[in-house]
Amino acid sequence: MATPHPPHPYYPPTLSLPDYVPPTLSPLVLCAAMGAALTLAAATGWMAMGVLNPRLSRSEKAAASWFLISALLHLHFESHFLRYRHTLASSLSLPSQLWKHYALSDSRYLSNDAFVVGIEQLTVAIIGPLCLLTWAASVRQSAWRHPARVVVCVLHAYGCALYFVTGRGQCRPEWWFWWVYLVGMNVPWIVVPAVLGGRSVRAMVAALEEVEARREVEGGERRRRGRGGKRRGRWNDDDDEQEEE
Repeated sequence: MATPHPPHPYYPPTLSLPDYVPPTLSPLVLCAAMGAALTLAAATGWMAMGVLNPRLSRSEKAAASWFLISALLHLHFESHFLRYRHTLASSLSLPSQLWKHYALSDSRYLSNDAFVVGIEQLTVAIIGPLCLLTWAASVRQSAWRHPARVVVCVLHAYGCALYFVTGRGQCRPEWWFWWVYLVGMNVPWIVVPAVLGGRSVRAMVAALEEVEARREVEGGERRRRGRGGKRRGRWNDDDDEQEEE
């Protein structure tokens, strides 16, 4: 007779997690630890931006902070998942326990699901560094911050959309695991990118319209100067004819 696997709280119940070890920290402690870490990172980044560029407005700091927090989550928290995904079910480190708690809404993070691993690899390798570069460009108020924001925002929204579409049957039946964990913790990476990306698109369109308007004005001035030169040439020719007569 086959040895039954140790019980676990994840869905589907038939999921095999032979090395599973229950978390030792409560959900409240885990969420408080994550919230404190994000608050500390945001506060530190806010103060650093004030030193690096005192001209930044609050709205500009807030937009830049989004990319900084995203970069830290991608490069630290999600990279932890990739590094320890094979032993995540048995690990009791703080990040591992956070992942095990989140996995109640999506058990693919404990089953080495190919899609989840692939999307996280792209997130850590590409989107994380891009978020950090976008934050730096935003702090410097570089013109490159707008195209960089659009690229990152599209990648975030597209990745989240794929994540939602491919996730079926891995969430516990209690409503809060779906609406609070799965939806509530991922929808911000659709809504905020839509807002920030839209602002950057409008800024780029306005800049292009200004360039086009300036070109039209300069072209009109060149045409007027050209017509003025032709008139002066005709007047000179008429004066020469009168002198010859």
